[in-house]
Formats: sequence, C-alpha cells, structure tokens
Amino acid sequence: MAETPTRHVTVRRLALVTMAVTCAFVYSGARGLAQQAAPTFRLLTFEAGTSGPRMGTTRGDGTEDIMDVHNAVLYLLRAGAPEARTLPPIPIDMRSLVEAGTPSINAVKSLAQTMTALRTSGKFKEPGGMHRVFHPASGVQFLAPILNPSKIFGLAGNYIRKTADGKPGAYDFAEYPSAFLKPPTTLTGHNTEINLEGLLTTGVHEPELAVVIGRTAANVPESAALDYVMGYTILNDVSSRDLKQGEHNSQGSTISKGLDTFAPTGPYITLKEDVPNPHNLPIAGVVNGKPWPIPNANTSFLTFNVPQIIAYLSERVTLEPGDIIATGVPGPVMVFEVGDVVELTIGHLGTLRNTVVSKPVPGHKLFPPRSVTAVPTRSSQ
Repeated sequence: MAETPTRHVTVRRLALVTMAVTCAFVYSGARGLAQQAAPTFRLLTFEAGTSGPRMGTTRGDGTEDIMDVHNAVLYLLRAGAPEARTLPPIPIDMRSLVEAGTPSINAVKSLAQTMTALRTSGKFKEPGGMHRVFHPASGVQFLAPILNPSKIFGLAGNYIRKTADGKPGAYDFAEYPSAFLKPPTTLTGHNTEINLEGLLTTGVHEPELAVVIGRTAANVPESAALDYVMGYTILNDVSSRDLKQGEHNSQGSTISKGLDTFAPTGPYITLKEDVPNPHNLPIAGVVNGKPWPIPNANTSFLTFNVPQIIAYLSERVTLEPGDIIATGVPGPVMVFEVGDVVELTIGHLGTLRNTVVSKPVPGHKLFPPRSVTAVPTRSSQ
C-alpha cells in the first residue's frame, strides 16, 4: 500500500519553549505591528525537502508564507530573548500540541504574531537551510494536519436528502447517527495523490466538515460538547464503488473507505474561536476546474449537528485529543476518474486539493478471489 508519513521523533512530549505576544525583547519595534489585525490563523503540518514532519502556521487563504514553529523558537532563543525561556512549552507535533491544550496553542499563535511582525519590521534575517523559519507555501509538502490520531470517525447519511418528489431521504429522521471508522493510514495531505493502486476504477469524493477533538471526552452532554472541540478542517471521505471485497455486512465501510490515501485532510486546522458557527458553512466542489453541483451544500443541512455527534459518540467511545470526526457529506455525487484534480472548499476553512491516480505497487500481484464452486470443508490436522 502507499506510504504514509511517520513520526520522526521518539518522545512525543519533547518541548521547546516559546514567548507571548506581549514580548518586549530587544526587537521592541515589532510590538505595534504584531497587534494589527491579520487574516485567519491556521495550524498545519508540512515537510520541506527531507526535513520530516514539521509543525507550521500560516494565515488567510493559503497563499501566505508558512512559519516553521520550532525553528522560530530556535531563532528567538539564539537572539537571547528571555521571554522565550519562561512561557508555555510547544510540543513537537500537532497531536501533542492538541493534548497540551490552550496555553500551548496560544503560545504558538503569539509566536507567529511576533515573528511575522519582526519580519515586517525589517529586523529579521532568515537563517535559511535546515533552520529556515519562513517557507513559501509552494515550496513545502502539506501533510495531514494531525498525522497520528487515535481514531477517525465518519458519519453516514448525516445530511437532509429529500428525494426528487420532495419526500424525506432514507435517513432524514434517523433516531441515532450512523458512524464508522477510517484507519489513520487513510490520511494524506493537501496537494497530494489519492492512489487507487489498481484496486478499483470507480468511486466518489465526499467533501466533509471535520471536527478536531481537543480534550478527552467521555459521556459529554450535548450542551457542553463544543467545549471539547479544538478546531475544524476539511476531510475528503473518499469512497470506492467497485472495489473487490467481502460481502458480510459487518465489514461496513472499513474497506471501501479505508484504503491508504482515502482521507485527504487539510490543508490546515482552523481554531474553534475562528469558526463561530460551524452549522452554516457552504460546501463547494470543483473537478478539473469545473464546479460540481452538490445538493444541500451547506452544513446547515446536517441532520445531527456537531454537539449531538460528540454527545452520541462520547457516550459509546472515549474520544481523545486529536481524534477527527468527519460529519458527513451532503450527497455522494462527486464521481472521480483517474487524472482528475479535485478541489473541496468549506466556508473559510480553505481549499483541499488532490489528484486521483492509480499506481499499482511494482511487482505486487493482487489477492485472487477464492473459487466458490464447492462447499468449503474443515482443514485436516
């Protein structure tokens, strides 16, 4: 199967210190600039050359430069800024950052504000090389924002889908949400390939609002559920339509939605505070430059909203920081073909772009179907 990014550290809690936005170190001229209004803050994971996964920040629509968080910390430490040694730690990867909670997330946000202001002031000198702080967005490889969630949930039939004659869809009045799991190995990032690997030819893209859990959640009431959200991103719940697989209904969507690269996610995480209403976000899909019509393409059509989903799932399964919940697709209508470039946009969360390919593993022979002309017998000892 296709390779997925792996963590390049052995200690998840390895921390590097940072500083606050009120930093009054020797670059005092940067302070006023840091307080100016800026586009929406984003968190992401990226790779520059052979750097391995790096935690980054950017702002706006994805055209601004990406800041390497830990290289920014290193830069300030080398500059002798005392505040950089005393404030909340910044863990080494995104899942650990989510686990560390609001103080560390705010430290990253403040660090980004300060470094951007310092750069704007003309007092910043880019060290370059392996210590480079700012990268052009076009010069990095986007990885899934969280590489190693403990769980990825999907929701099936979770949008109102009236029939052509106006009758309710099959699940419009379901008593409970219908959830399934996707393996973490399905994750891939923005501007990467969705690889069918010669296993199928037909399927659909499913643009979905994805929730990132910020705190351990068990038996959470609906009224408090949003307190457990760290942020939001976009997930393409890629689904096969002609993959050869078993027929037992217990298999569910595990295989048809579970191939490597079948959960493109990103390009980044937008913090909950910057998404005041997750239930009124327009959804758009573009294939090869042409808009693809999607019925009821707004999160206002969710049959179970975000608090209800979290309450339901956390009553049955403990949700952990960094877990991802894809909330469902308005309609599985975006059929794909090899060679397609798909772009999915949800509200102001960004645009997730991927290309469909089919690259079989060299030398690999596909698992053959078993002959079923005879009744199987128990193997002899």
